Amino acid sequence: MIEDRVKLLQHIDRLIGFESDDEIADRFSRERVKSVRETIHYYYLTILAPYAGLAWVTWDHLVTRIVACILALAVAFRFRHWMLPVPEGKTEDVNRNAARLTGFMVVLLSCTQAAFYLTLAFDLDGMAGGTPSWLPILALGLLAALTQGAALTGIIFASRVIFFCFVMPVVAAVLYLFAASNIPASVATVVLTAVNFYIAETSHRTQLRLFQAQYDADAALLRMERTNTELADARRNAQYQAETDNLTGLRSRLAFIHDIEAKLDGGQCGLLAVIDLDRFKPINDLYGHHAGDIVLRQVALRLQRVLPQGTVVGRLGGDEFGVFIAGSSCLAELGELVDVCDKALRQLCKPMRLANAQVSIGACAGARLLGEDAPDVDQALRDADAALYFAKRNDMIETKLFDAEIRDKNKRLHAIETALLEEGALDQLSLAYQPIFNLRTGQLSSFEALARWEHPVLGNISPGQFIPIAERIGCIRPITLALLSRAVDFAAEWPASCRLSFNLSAAHICGGDAASEIVALIKQKNYPAERLQLEITETAMLVDFATARRNVDMLREAGCRVALDDFGAGFASLVYLREIRFDKVKIDGSLIKRARHPQGRDMLRGVVKMIAAMKLESVAEFIATSGDRETARELGAEFGQGYHLGYPLDEEGTRDLLAQYHWPHSTKVRSLANWELDRQEALAPSARPLPLTREK
Repeated sequence: MIEDRVKLLQHIDRLIGFESDDEIADRFSRERVKSVRETIHYYYLTILAPYAGLAWVTWDHLVTRIVACILALAVAFRFRHWMLPVPEGKTEDVNRNAARLTGFMVVLLSCTQAAFYLTLAFDLDGMAGGTPSWLPILALGLLAALTQGAALTGIIFASRVIFFCFVMPVVAAVLYLFAASNIPASVATVVLTAVNFYIAETSHRTQLRLFQAQYDADAALLRMERTNTELADARRNAQYQAETDNLTGLRSRLAFIHDIEAKLDGGQCGLLAVIDLDRFKPINDLYGHHAGDIVLRQVALRLQRVLPQGTVVGRLGGDEFGVFIAGSSCLAELGELVDVCDKALRQLCKPMRLANAQVSIGACAGARLLGEDAPDVDQALRDADAALYFAKRNDMIETKLFDAEIRDKNKRLHAIETALLEEGALDQLSLAYQPIFNLRTGQLSSFEALARWEHPVLGNISPGQFIPIAERIGCIRPITLALLSRAVDFAAEWPASCRLSFNLSAAHICGGDAASEIVALIKQKNYPAERLQLEITETAMLVDFATARRNVDMLREAGCRVALDDFGAGFASLVYLREIRFDKVKIDGSLIKRARHPQGRDMLRGVVKMIAAMKLESVAEFIATSGDRETARELGAEFGQGYHLGYPLDEEGTRDLLAQYHWPHSTKVRSLANWELDRQEALAPSARPLPLTREK
């Protein structure tokens, strides 16, 4: 019983427009049902108006009074529904009960009107000379039915109910009463009724097609708007990504430049500073890149907090940041602007708390004043970079302003870069050989090959200038291999007990095939690998630790000795001694100089003992005085190198020195008692030193 009732309700729901399989048809029906609320009062008017006209003259008929009661109840019952706002969710297009009630009311009113008009027509037809006659009554009823169908054309089931429950009975009555007297008119009535029904049905399908076309157009428009919105969002997101550094939230390099240009165009001036972090790479190596990201975000926050409002802050790349501190009269405010930048540097040097450690970084800055006569921002950034390079090289902890001296040095560096790229630059390079002695026996142990460049126009160019430039422009590899080839050819003449020590640049040792190239070269030259010692600085480990360690392992497996150069110049060297296998450690000259004082002497003693405990040989660099030599020897350093022991020599001077320390058929070695005399002999006119900028 319940199942039958459910099926009946489902069938009724389908008739009134619910549960359609076609989404568009279902939506169309619901929209038409909504539109009926705008015309429902006309439907009731088409019921009441003709009824009132007939009831005026037929009130004595019982059917007229019965219909009056039904209509009064219907109007009273539905008054609130079609005259007052309906609560949300109660309208026929979404509420099944409301839709069923509307359908029931249409059926009731259609049947009531049909009974009313037919009863009056047949009653009057039986009355001779009755007034009004049946024909006007049925004509009025048919007109009322067609008008009601038009008023409820939005509800297809309502139009069908009116047609079958109201129009058809009235037409049938007309044919019954009228057909015998006028057949053509009866046929016309049938044709008009059929056409009316066909138009009503066709109108529904036509409107459905139009609705579907409009629906498709709206959907296409919606898709187009959605696409436009997505494109606009994508453009905004792309612009945000391009203008914002994802890690720190600061302005990107390009946006940073644009912001400064906008301020300059607005008549402002200011101080453009480039800030570079110190000791940042070791944090990545020791604690991981996540810790490095935290440090960079902390740096960004500190810069934003300490700098004045309106300052443009950007991340230029890596651990380099840019700031533009605006001012109103920059020349007069220059000191204040620099002080603000120095304050930011001091803030960055304060310790930072990570999840499991506390770290400290350093920072230095190069700056350029930007005013009305300033160059473009790109050039100003290059000038600030040049000042930054000067500050880093001189271990400055305050902001360095770009000046004429830096400009001249920068021009020279650009000239050196151009000269390096010229054809024949390799032919202008040469080598000097600085001796390394055994501090305990006085024996000549090895020579360190040092690069030299005498340019025909620029004059003497120190390795400290052209090596970093060669690394930056990518030509250090051919320079290294060419100089190593020359050094190996020359060292092949030396006694077997004298080694060749050769420096490898940080950029080269971090190349993927650096070790294989070096091994292939010495094999080609047939030079004993055990007589070659390759020196690597701590800087190389900072560039690419994994690649550097892999290359060091390959070189040692081939038989070469590897030394860690400049030990003590940085704070992370101990980590590299633990992680990478070295044969020798060269103690930085700064520790030798400090050892001239008691506190530094204790420090040097500790370093030498630590190196000895790791079963490594030690070389004291920058031995400048006899006191330095004696201190290094007494504290346990095995080897020494420096101007006091021997200057860098050309090939002729090197041969002379070798002849003095390694004469044929001698099994003796020089004693420390003859050390000073031997050193003076080594500096005879035939063995004059070559210029050296980076003395050891």
